[in-house]
Amino acid sequence: MEYQFALLSLKKPVLPVIIAPGDISDTIQAYIDQDGRIPFKMDSPVRGEGEFNERMEYLADAIKKMINTVNTERETHRLQHLNIGNGASSGESPPSYEQAIELEQAQLGQNIRERVPQVGDHVIAHWQQHSYFTATIVRFIKETLKFEIKWDDQDESGRFPDVTMVALNKVPDKRAVTVGSRVFFPQGHYCGQEGVRTGGMRYHEGVVTRTEPCSGNRLRCFGHHLKGGSDGKWVTYKDYNYNFTCFSDDLRVAANPYNVTHAYSNM
Repeated sequence: MEYQFALLSLKKPVLPVIIAPGDISDTIQAYIDQDGRIPFKMDSPVRGEGEFNERMEYLADAIKKMINTVNTERETHRLQHLNIGNGASSGESPPSYEQAIELEQAQLGQNIRERVPQVGDHVIAHWQQHSYFTATIVRFIKETLKFEIKWDDQDESGRFPDVTMVALNKVPDKRAVTVGSRVFFPQGHYCGQEGVRTGGMRYHEGVVTRTEPCSGNRLRCFGHHLKGGSDGKWVTYKDYNYNFTCFSDDLRVAANPYNVTHAYSNM
């Protein structure tokens, strides 16, 4: 998420370099899905100066290739403009490389804004003890970066969650559900209490650990709870299970906390 935020802020071509221990192929796959560019991976100890120099040369070659790609794209745009100016082709003039980058960043920004909950949206929101339920946003409170919400079950308690603990109640794009994604998943129903609330479905914070494509262009997701009893979460409700399995259509994805905070701090 931090990588996506940095990419949006820099508005420059980026070659991500990941330096981390262990096998991080799942993280790399997530970056490939989001940006279409394979990061340079350094995930094992460097043994000696020779190996260090080899890796630095590899990284330098990757940067050179990226620079050459950028220069080629710039030259392609320049030639397209020249051909149009000389009458070699007709139609609307293509955008310059800089304009293309701005358009791409604007589209990325729009995609992010679409995932940031707004007043009037139906959402999954935090109540207490790391339990989440469905609600509608009534207003945004800038001073505390909280939402005022109205629960679907009509309960009057816990109606002011932090903006980072709310997710749009809409089917996510499958590309947003990858290994390592923080999600809200349904598990267990609760009964109503006369004069207090109606019943409904419980949602919980989880992390996706594996995905599996299925027929009908569906994606089956496997994962587990992010919070437990030691975090103050209630784990004795009926149907509790540490693990979960469901389709991506049943999950809800919270907006990047950086994006949410940035979006509302400027309001």
